[in-house]
Amino acid sequence: DKAYERVTPKNERAPAMGLFGLVFVGKSFPVDASQVAQISQTNWVLDVTQSVTPAYTDLKEICLFLSSPASLDQSCALGLYVSCAGGDWQYRGCVTASRPSDVFPTAWPTGEDAVAGGARIGVSIEPRAELEHKEAARLGKKEEFAKRVALDLFRYLESFNQGGGHVAQISNDHLVVPANFLDRWFTKFQHKFRRDPDFLTRQTEKA
Repeated sequence: DKAYERVTPKNERAPAMGLFGLVFVGKSFPVDASQVAQISQTNWVLDVTQSVTPAYTDLKEICLFLSSPASLDQSCALGLYVSCAGGDWQYRGCVTASRPSDVFPTAWPTGEDAVAGGARIGVSIEPRAELEHKEAARLGKKEEFAKRVALDLFRYLESFNQGGGHVAQISNDHLVVPANFLDRWFTKFQHKFRRDPDFLTRQTEKA
């Protein structure tokens, strides 16, 4: 995300050291902003491979928090980005004065989006309104994913009525299914998702 590289307006004061902190959940002690390379008045970059662990894919979640109530102006927000080596910055979430901490999935880029050589975390002060738009898009993706999971479950239930299991149809609105059908569906879902994380997207496109 190239927006990460943008510098905020000149009339904004340079932030003091210790503005924020980072914690890789279950994997690190708190990392203060003073330990993160500041590349401009409003941008910081942490070389995860060198500063935390070369096995960066083991870092699944990261907590971003403001150090004090007065750390950030109400009109601004602190955005969190990830990048694998020379790859583009990808937005993961933000914190504000009204929500001073949160935990986000690192979701490191893989495949064509990843470049061998390590990983970085980027933190950026940006106008709150701009990051709120990014937040809406991020949450929208989560809602869409939930819909796709629900659709997969619905199709699994339909398979019982089509001879895929021992089911009796009571009416058009009710089905009797095995007591362990959720366990069976989730096991099947896990196997498909681990083998092909994009299968839900393709299913929706075919629908």
